[in-house]
Amino acid sequence: MGPILKLLFELPGGHFAGMISLWLRCWIAAMGCAAWLMTAGSTMAQEATNGFALADFLLIPLRIHVLTATNEPAIHSTLTSNDVVRILSKVNRIWAQAGITFPLESLRYEAAVGPTNYLERAEANERATLLALRPPDSLATNCFHVFYLKRIRPNGIYFNLQGMFVKDTASLRPVEGGLDEPLPRVTAHELGHALSLAHRQNVTNLLASGTSGPWLDADEIKASRASARRHPWVESAGELLRRVEELQRAGRAAEARPLAQRLVAVPLEDEASRRLRLWLANQPAP
Repeated sequence: MGPILKLLFELPGGHFAGMISLWLRCWIAAMGCAAWLMTAGSTMAQEATNGFALADFLLIPLRIHVLTATNEPAIHSTLTSNDVVRILSKVNRIWAQAGITFPLESLRYEAAVGPTNYLERAEANERATLLALRPPDSLATNCFHVFYLKRIRPNGIYFNLQGMFVKDTASLRPVEGGLDEPLPRVTAHELGHALSLAHRQNVTNLLASGTSGPWLDADEIKASRASARRHPWVESAGELLRRVEELQRAGRAAEARPLAQRLVAVPLEDEASRRLRLWLANQPAP
């Protein structure tokens, strides 16, 4: 068991669930950004951010659910917490081109509800079957939700903000300039649907079906940002940064820390981001 997974809470019944602590979210964001910058090949194509500065970014909290079902291998996801860290860092690199970041609100390993005869039920009514797998107590209305499981008919499917599903066995057709692995691209694609974007069959586009293409055009960037702003719980990085600086000046570090940790999820290496990471690194663990 890796060091991150050990920080998850073990619930009755032997299933893991829980929330990544605030200081660990900061570590995940920083390490994900560094790992991306060190990765060779087509992933480097995501460096462009269309000139968005830190203050321009919109922050959409993302709750990630890894579904477990020990008696139903077609559901039981084998993703580790380190896999999730890597996937989310690449998702945020893709969406940097639109000035959007998905800070990890929490990571939950949880037992699927009613897994019996999953494949047969999914074949008869995929939507109802998938939505019924979600533990109701882990749903919230102030964040996006992505659920990982082993098998569904498509690579991923979007129903609503509390129902995006991605199979951890996804596969894609490689295209020039495409992403180097399927799961970040499929996840980013479904998040695009959550931000009002429809399929567009240009093979290098993020909303194309079945390809590794990562790109958005100007209209899609504009539409996705407008969609994000319609949710009152989506935060402006600029406003959040001002609040952090005010709290720092007032000596209220404990209040500033969780806000700064959301900001460092933005995959930028500008001066403001570096200052925040340095300040967080020098704070005592909560």
